[in-house]
Amino acid sequence: MNIFPEAGMYIHVPFCISKCKYCDFYSLTNKEELMPEYVKRLKNALEYYRNRYARRYNSLYFGGGTPLLLGEEHLCDIMASAAPLLSKRAEVTAEGNPAAGGKIDFGALKAAGVNRISLGLQSSNERELAALGRIHSPKDAEDTVKAAQRAGIENISLDIMIGIPYQTKESLIESARFCAALGAKHISAYMLKIEESTPLALSPLRLLCAGEDETAELYLSLCGELSRLGFEQYEISNFAKPGFESRHNLKYWRCEEYLGIGPAAHSFMEGRRFYFDRDINEFMTKPFGEQEREEGSGGGAEEFAMLRLRLTEGLDTAELAEKYPDANAEGILRRAALYVPAGLVNIEGKRISFTPKGFLLSNTLTAEILYE
Repeated sequence: MNIFPEAGMYIHVPFCISKCKYCDFYSLTNKEELMPEYVKRLKNALEYYRNRYARRYNSLYFGGGTPLLLGEEHLCDIMASAAPLLSKRAEVTAEGNPAAGGKIDFGALKAAGVNRISLGLQSSNERELAALGRIHSPKDAEDTVKAAQRAGIENISLDIMIGIPYQTKESLIESARFCAALGAKHISAYMLKIEESTPLALSPLRLLCAGEDETAELYLSLCGELSRLGFEQYEISNFAKPGFESRHNLKYWRCEEYLGIGPAAHSFMEGRRFYFDRDINEFMTKPFGEQEREEGSGGGAEEFAMLRLRLTEGLDTAELAEKYPDANAEGILRRAALYVPAGLVNIEGKRISFTPKGFLLSNTLTAEILYE
C-alpha cells in the first residue's frame, strides 16, 4: 500500500521546430536525431526514480519544448514505462503546437493514457501570430483541436498571451471567443514578459507591445469575457470550465509533491527542492542523482502563503496557523484588510483572496500582506 500522498510528475521534452521570438524556455531546434536516445534516457530516469521514491503519481505533464513533436510512437513508449507509476484516472497532459493536427495519431495517445492536450494558441489573429514567430494559423489550431476531440480527448487547454504586438482589446476578446467556440475546457492567459535574451527583446516589435497600464486593462477585459463564457478563474493566469482545473498545476500552488525529469525540470520531493541544469548533454550522460542541483528545502509558512495567494481560493489563515504555529496569521489577516476598500482583496472569515485587480499587483500585495 502506498502510504504517501499522490504526487505529480513533469517530463520535459526540449525539442521544437523553431524558436518563438518571446520564448526563454529550454528548447532545441533541428535536433530530431536526438529524439530516440532521449526517449531511452527518459525511460531510464523513470526506472531510477521509481526505485528511489515510493510514490504513485496522479498527474503527468509532458511540457517543453513541443512534446507532441516526438510523435505518438515515442510518446506511447514513454507512457508504457510511466504507466506502472500512475494512479487510476491520472491526469496526463501533452503540450503541443496547434499545427500538430495532421501529424499525430491522437487515438494512439488516448489508448496509451493521454487524456488532456494543451496547445500554445497564443492568439487567433494571423498578424499577432506572425509577430510572435508562431508557425501555425488559427485554422491549424481548429483542425488540431477537432482531431483530438474525434479521438475522444475532450479535455483541451489553450494558451492566450496578453500584451503582444498589434493586440487590441477587440482582438483579445476574439481570441477568447475562438477558444470557447472550439470547446476548450481550460484557458491559460499569460501576460507577455519580454526576456532580454529573446529575439523579441531586440526587435522593433518590442515597441508595439502593450505597456503596463494597457496590459492591465487587457487582462481585466479578458477576465470578464472568460467569466461570461463560462470559464471560472482559479489562479492568476488560469481559467477553466467547472471540474477542468489543471490537477497538475494545482500541485505547484498547493505545495504538493512533484517530480521533474529532463533538462531544466524542477522537483519538490520529501521537503527538498532540486532541479536539472538546462543542458541536454549532461542529462544524457551523467548519473541522475549527481545531476540534481539543490534549491533548498520547501514548504515553509512563507512559501505556503505566497503560493496560496496565487489561487482564487486564496489563503486560509486558520489553516496557516494550524500548519505553522509560528506564523503571524492574525497580522496577515489584519494587513490584508487594509486593501479591501480598494477592491484588491476579498476576505471571507479568515480566508484572504485577491480580486482580478489585486492579481495585477500580486507581488507587491503579497509582500505588503505577509511582512510587517
